[in-house]
Amino acid sequence: MRTRFFDALTNREIEEYLGRSDIIFLPLGTAEMHGEMPVGCEHVLPIAFCLKMAAEVDGLVLPGLHYFYPGATAIGKGSIQVSPSVGAAYLKAICHSLLRQGFRRQVLVSAHGPAYVTAAPVAREFFDETKCPLVYVDLERPLSRYAEWEDFNKLLWGAYLLLGRLDEIPMDQQPGGGRTYPLSFLKWPLQYGGYYRQASDHGWWPERTLTQKERLARAEEGAAMIAEVAAELDAGKVVDGMRKMDAYLQEEVLPRYRDILP
Repeated sequence: MRTRFFDALTNREIEEYLGRSDIIFLPLGTAEMHGEMPVGCEHVLPIAFCLKMAAEVDGLVLPGLHYFYPGATAIGKGSIQVSPSVGAAYLKAICHSLLRQGFRRQVLVSAHGPAYVTAAPVAREFFDETKCPLVYVDLERPLSRYAEWEDFNKLLWGAYLLLGRLDEIPMDQQPGGGRTYPLSFLKWPLQYGGYYRQASDHGWWPERTLTQKERLARAEEGAAMIAEVAAELDAGKVVDGMRKMDAYLQEEVLPRYRDILP
């Protein structure tokens, strides 16, 4: 395809695509403070994953879904606050529209910790309302091996490199005094019920300003990490499972229980 980004295709190209397939990936993110990284970095990361998975199964990617619930980072002036209920209503409306348009295989993807409070209810309620399976891939678990902030930051750099956006990461990143950690009662998962004490409780600061060579090496290492995890996610298996579940519902469950199902 010329591109897999939905918003970069013409209507004719989208209709031609729907003539052969019906898969779309929705990367969900936030705009929030993240140390010396751009505030949209946790939206860029799932875009990179979605693009890799879409290429594997001939799917499309719907970008631009990055104003959702940030969580404890609301203390930062770079964090846009949207409540889970408002975000969920907006996201569900988009999913319903996509289904009407012909996208029956929809996959929500996020790497943001509190994203599940928005995405999980949408996935379940959309399914009950439409009887069409919708998958939510929470990258928190497969990325848990990179839970340390240094490793997670490399993933972010890798995403920017894979998307050709490495120049969006500022060249003059200011070294910090080291990342601090929130009070014990604000640690995961309870942080979603509170706020950080200071900006340094979240994000990444370099020990010193990085050279061009160091920046590229960091991004390349992160890109390799993304490729490894994306391969393990096995988008083909995910989509195949959605099709099998859909057939099971339409052929076995609904004929028997349609009258009592929500």
